[in-house]
Amino acid sequence: MIINGVSVGPYELGWGLQELKEKISISGFVEEELDNHYTITTNTLKFWVEKEQGEITQITVFGEYEGKFLGKIGVGNRLSDLNDLNIKWIKEDYVYKLSDYPGICFESEDIDDWDELLAPIEFISIYCS
Repeated sequence: MIINGVSVGPYELGWGLQELKEKISISGFVEEELDNHYTITTNTLKFWVEKEQGEITQITVFGEYEGKFLGKIGVGNRLSDLNDLNIKWIKEDYVYKLSDYPGICFESEDIDDWDELLAPIEFISIYCS
């Protein structure tokens, strides 16, 4: 289950780096250190841990992740599915945000004959809003 601005499955925004590593150590991960944050990546999840705060500020799902937002929207769905559910979205740069649900955004897959409404959702991110 994906909850905007809160959690993805059992993983929550606001956790510290060590807490996260303890929770995902069974499944394995790749850690990368960047200027302002660390990233922890598994086969279906990516976490951003801000160095200054020491907390998870963003979680992204991709690939074979099966969890859904509102129990209906997941990786592989389309913006047209959001329209069918009367969920309002706005495009901001290359992401789609939901005005009624702060703390979540979508990125569409770059496919041939790209159509904004029909391109599959490739990434779903939750973040501190």
